[in-house]
Amino acid sequence: MLGPNFLQIRDRVELRVSHGDSVSVFDVRVQDIQPDGIYIDRPIIDKRLMPARIGSLIEIQFQRQDATYRFNTRILREEAIGLLPILVVERPRELERIQRREHFRLDIEMPVRLHRLQRDKVERLSPAITGTAVDLSAGGLKLAASEDVLKGLEEGERVLLSFSLEKLLSIFRVEAVVLKILPDSRRDDYLVLMCRFTDIPKELQEEIIVHNIRYQQRYRVEKGGRAG
Repeated sequence: MLGPNFLQIRDRVELRVSHGDSVSVFDVRVQDIQPDGIYIDRPIIDKRLMPARIGSLIEIQFQRQDATYRFNTRILREEAIGLLPILVVERPRELERIQRREHFRLDIEMPVRLHRLQRDKVERLSPAITGTAVDLSAGGLKLAASEDVLKGLEEGERVLLSFSLEKLLSIFRVEAVVLKILPDSRRDDYLVLMCRFTDIPKELQEEIIVHNIRYQQRYRVEKGGRAG
């Protein structure tokens, strides 16, 4: 029997598919958990559904406040929930804890403005790009935005991020680095940027931590569920 760190419905997870020496990573949601399997979003590649070979092995990774966890599983079948295509994968017998998490990450939808930080003879900013944070921690955030407006943005690039915490505190142009750029599994014309803060004051990190804890606690009281 798996303990309290096991998956919950609406969790975001990373689906990892190996291709020889390379690995494709997709950000998907858990749609349902049943005795016959775990129901997850079916990833989209180049505007097409990811090929699903029944019985093929994949890896799932997900975050908890204390650590990152992963397990190996296999694809059992393809299904659909309404118009949403999904994969059903085998429930694991055990989880592997692979690292301790430094910061709790909260699923959230929050407007974010992004400036690319360009350097030539003088440091200058690109026009603002508007996106949506899909999760937030004191260490960084994931930002979803249209593929068109993110055109030319590269992994490793420095950006400035601005956002407000429930209109109580504005965080203005905090520097971050783009760690990964992934397809958005929910919309085939969007991308997800995984951004890590590189120059954020400690007091602002503490404000984010307090915000996330209060947000989750309030959500549980109001909705009888979990944030995200």
